[in-house]
Amino acid sequence: MHHHVLPEKLWLKILIGMIVGVGIALNVSIPESYMPWVELPGDMFIGILKMVIVPLVLSSVILGIGSAGSLSYLRSMGVRLIPYFIFTTAVAITIGLTITSVVEPGLAIDQSLMKPAEQVTTQKLLDITIPERIMNVVPVNPAEAQLSKNMLQLVILGVIAGIALLMLRTKSTKTFRDVCEFTQDACMLVVGWAMWLAPFAVASLMITAVSAMGLSALSSMALYVACVVGGLMTMMVVYMVIVWIIAKRNPFQFLSDIRAAQIVAFSTSSSLATMPVTLSVAEERLKTSDDVHGFVVPLGATINMDGTAMYQAVVALFLCQVFGIDLSMGETVILVVTTIGASIGTPGLPGVGVIVLATILSGIGVPSEGVGMILGVDRLLDMCRTTINITGDLTATAVMQRWMHK
Repeated sequence: MHHHVLPEKLWLKILIGMIVGVGIALNVSIPESYMPWVELPGDMFIGILKMVIVPLVLSSVILGIGSAGSLSYLRSMGVRLIPYFIFTTAVAITIGLTITSVVEPGLAIDQSLMKPAEQVTTQKLLDITIPERIMNVVPVNPAEAQLSKNMLQLVILGVIAGIALLMLRTKSTKTFRDVCEFTQDACMLVVGWAMWLAPFAVASLMITAVSAMGLSALSSMALYVACVVGGLMTMMVVYMVIVWIIAKRNPFQFLSDIRAAQIVAFSTSSSLATMPVTLSVAEERLKTSDDVHGFVVPLGATINMDGTAMYQAVVALFLCQVFGIDLSMGETVILVVTTIGASIGTPGLPGVGVIVLATILSGIGVPSEGVGMILGVDRLLDMCRTTINITGDLTATAVMQRWMHK
């Protein structure tokens, strides 16, 4: 991947697209019959990105591990990366819980607004036992993993193939590596094409998002939204400190390097769709090596979701405040950890997280109306937390680059 795929000043073009989209959404009333056409550019854009996800994740992870050179190097990377992921996620949850406990947004909700939500299908996910969740991680059927987009399975499949690439020393190894390199380059080329669409796509996505947001819901939920956004901002500051102290990079330079990925993340609100952009940003702007970003970015996009973790912590506490359910600190932590565990084991489709959350919350006595309340403002918060998730992955990439290549 040594050719530049991102168009010049991409972040600026996308930003303009976003502003135009929001402007149109707030000032033009679009007839219902035209909405599918308005949504088309955005759907196409995300569709193209998702199309390349499977080959891209596989080839990136395989090459990332293949270029690690040895199993011991790989082990030393994993031994650093996994604790790092756990640490940042824990920090994010702590920030979320602290802010929500102090501000108590749940007490500000007008109880008369509680209207029953549509019944969310909660039963289905609750039935998955822990062993089944663990089994969910094993890539028994790669084709099915591609269809259900169970990303963790894909990453693990890539890890296994990458280790095989390291251990086999046959003539065919080189051929396989070449095929992977071609796959990765080809995917990135397609991503580059998609990026020309990006400004229009983003305008389209913003129109859809803003029209879907209940602006009336926003006002009554303002304190809750402020807690989530404030927590995410705090996490952003934490990342900048990590970048500065651990990765030994200038945080402001780092931010300007990664803004293309951040803006795509914000407008698509999908960590998966953004991943191709995250990879090219790591390669082109952060100048990290293949073995680092090829491994950290796909794995991070799958399991390192600090923004989501924090959001779930805030939601859990907020709903408990609204419905007057008192949780001890221990119960709160168990609740949040369960939620995150569930979100790793479930497919990375948008909106699944909310269903998982509903399931777990109904277990402690939160009525489903609560979930309806949250859904009103979820899209905006989804955009924010995805941006933080992506920033977290790129921060991890910078940190690992520093640790592995002194």
